[in-house]
Amino acid sequence: MTTGSTREVLLRIGSALLAGGAPVPDVEWQVTLLAGRLGARAVRVAATPTGIFAGLSSDDAVGFEPVTGSLRLEQVTLVQGVYEQLMSGSIDGPAALRELDDIEAMPSSRPVWLSDLALVPIGTGICAVLQPTWRDLLTAAASSLVVMVLMISARRFALVRTLLPLLASFAVAVLVLLVAQHWPLQGTLRTMVASFAVLLPGSVIVTGMSEIASGAAVAGSSRLVSGMMQLVLFAVGLFAAVSVTGEHLDALTNVRAQDLGPFAPYIGVLVIGCGIVINVAASRAAIPWILLVLTLTFLTQSAGQALSGLVIGALAGATVAGLAAALVHRLSGRPLRLVVFLPAFWLLVPGSLGLLSTTEIVTGQGGLDAVTVAIGSVVAVAAGTLIGSAAGRAVDRFLDPADTPETESVELTDVERL
Repeated sequence: MTTGSTREVLLRIGSALLAGGAPVPDVEWQVTLLAGRLGARAVRVAATPTGIFAGLSSDDAVGFEPVTGSLRLEQVTLVQGVYEQLMSGSIDGPAALRELDDIEAMPSSRPVWLSDLALVPIGTGICAVLQPTWRDLLTAAASSLVVMVLMISARRFALVRTLLPLLASFAVAVLVLLVAQHWPLQGTLRTMVASFAVLLPGSVIVTGMSEIASGAAVAGSSRLVSGMMQLVLFAVGLFAAVSVTGEHLDALTNVRAQDLGPFAPYIGVLVIGCGIVINVAASRAAIPWILLVLTLTFLTQSAGQALSGLVIGALAGATVAGLAAALVHRLSGRPLRLVVFLPAFWLLVPGSLGLLSTTEIVTGQGGLDAVTVAIGSVVAVAAGTLIGSAAGRAVDRFLDPADTPETESVELTDVERL
């Protein structure tokens, strides 16, 4: 493979992994590992959330590949398959580039309307975890339909896409508050959050935290700022809804009610899993593994919360999610690491808790406790993600010592990353 072809393969693979939602340090590690297999042992790699730089040596020209969009999980699976084929030597560079072109252009294997409709079971399942009552479940299902309509509109209208966090929280809050005026709901804020949780930037915030901890300060800081601004827009939408409906801020209550029994949250997790499988068009081979990792993560998180509180539960759940994803990758014989980890990550990330805490801070209901819980939970998930990822890499190296990067270790400062 020529130098130019090798660089192009590394850039395209890295860009595709970033588009699939992989953290910057993981992408740099995977690209560096692949470069070693392709004979570029002095490669220099630096990634950001919006693109990746790569040069095969200190004397080689540095190439850049931007991230032009996002990939669905079914596409991420295929990208990982191309990566594995390159690692094993069963495919050459030109063939890999052609496959990546086909993957980026491929349509969804499921109708778009079906993926959109899956937002309803996802929102209802999250409500079963946060607020398991019949009234709240029905209200969350109706509110999820509103979110679905807004997301469809966002694909067609740029203004709706830009203001989607504000519009979604406003529309859902108005609906929930109007329902609560005639059909008492004990925890309106929890029901609202469950309905638009799929839009919350929890994964962006936690990924940013983990990237900062891994040394990718530029990437992590940009994600954190973006995530926090989205949370602010969600909160503004909630406050605007309170004003429009003639309520007071104390109408945004964060009180947990439960009248469906102790198993409701576990049924909710199963419903969330089924909804995610439909929404992301997961392959049949990936479905049982996604549900397995999702269940293990939730059970670990629940046990940790019951024994030691929210922060320990988040830490334990994130660790298990990362390690389980690595084991599934090995046991299944398929490139499913990101595909099974991301749904569990979406369940783990305290995006909903972050918004609950943000709202409580502004309304004065939570005080210092709300700040502590929000920060502690995000840091715990970020730390657990790092631990689980490191444990997964250790498993890979133990089972296949040849997977240790042979390239030179290159540390890049924030200026060099730019």
